Amino acid sequence: MTKAATMCGIPWRLENGGCAALPLPADDSIARVARAHVKGLLPALGLSIQDSDDITLMVSELATNVLQHATPREGGPSAELWVYQRTDGHGRDELVVKAFDTLRTWRHRPDETGPMLEHGRGLEIIELLTKGRWGHHASRSRLAAPAVPGKATWFALPLPHTVRRRHVWRVDGPHATKDLHALLVQRGVIHLTPKDEFGMTVLSGRGDVTVWCEAATFRWCVRSAEAGRLPISDITEACEQLVQLCESMDDPGAG
Repeated sequence: MTKAATMCGIPWRLENGGCAALPLPADDSIARVARAHVKGLLPALGLSIQDSDDITLMVSELATNVLQHATPREGGPSAELWVYQRTDGHGRDELVVKAFDTLRTWRHRPDETGPMLEHGRGLEIIELLTKGRWGHHASRSRLAAPAVPGKATWFALPLPHTVRRRHVWRVDGPHATKDLHALLVQRGVIHLTPKDEFGMTVLSGRGDVTVWCEAATFRWCVRSAEAGRLPISDITEACEQLVQLCESMDDPGAG
């Protein structure tokens, strides 16, 4: 994936968890830039040009929505586009595309009216093409240093065939937990710290959140109630869900 992206001249940053992240311009070129770079990345993900039409259309709408509703303040962190692979909860692979911006809520244009006021009419296309598999949630940036809070608007599509992932993570429990911790620290989540308990490395901290890994699966609880579980291969998604959880604790209205 890295080699193919480099050969295409794409300025993606590839994280150890397998997420490709791209800065987006805060002007009218945002949709064109996002569309072109994603189209160039898809072959590296094992997708054909025929697979790209709906994806690039939705990427364009996602980027346009950011420009219309969440343009960052001058001099502030830019919007970001993220692309990664995960399982859909039923053992099938899917492609996830997220647009990150630094506003928690939607910014409306003065002339907007109608039922899509909150989200923007372009997201009606995403609703249709993904059959409702899209949304938005609290998150933190990947490219800004230090990471800043905001929201991610996303869509997911089933992959037409199994795409082999780059196994850059470690699969044993203690090391996998430490790898997850490193990804969380990069996103500014510093209050979940590694501890050894009963011969197992766990992450624990504020809000009574506990994360551990056993049987090749990450699990996390809030006040002893299970809040999520994902296979180690979905370390990127595990990190994203934990970032969302911690952001929501810090700001209950963030969702």
